[in-house]
Amino acid sequence: MGKGTWEFLWELIGEALTVGLAMVGSVLAGAVFGWLLDEKIFHGRTSPWFTVIGIGLGAAGGIKNVFYFQRRMNRPEDER
Repeated sequence: MGKGTWEFLWELIGEALTVGLAMVGSVLAGAVFGWLLDEKIFHGRTSPWFTVIGIGLGAAGGIKNVFYFQRRMNRPEDER
């Protein structure tokens, strides 16, 4: 494996980690925000509804990010 192959491999690993972390981070952020609304703002009266809504919105945002990264990776190298 030449140097070019290793660079390509690490670039590919970095892009895959970016997509994965963006997906997980979006869901976690939505869950935490929903939990904070349920427990701290509404004092548990709405539990677990805002948490579930937050997870759903986080998942939707994560899927949007996956499509964004996929579109960005399909662009020619000089346009990135």
